[in-house]
Amino acid sequence: MSVIPLTVTTTEQKIASIQRNRTSLVIMNLHAANILYIRFSKGVSIGNGIPVYPGGNVSLKVPEDNPTLECWGVASAAATNIVIYEGFSIAE
Repeated sequence: MSVIPLTVTTTEQKIASIQRNRTSLVIMNLHAANILYIRFSKGVSIGNGIPVYPGGNVSLKVPEDNPTLECWGVASAAATNIVIYEGFSIAE
């Protein structure tokens, strides 16, 4: 499992790249007040993103979801700390 701490601002940024062998993806919003908005393609905004509220998280896993996709994020205010947890399958 990899753990990736990031700081998201009010400018969209890629927070997770495409990973074909990723089996789980958890995105946690560590900020006390700012909302993180995510989208699984470029062009995320506060108007079209999935909100991840302060202290909240989004979790994707195989087979129910598709955690292999890239993910983009933007915050409601600057300096929003998040953490990404990625789980991977064992390479064959």
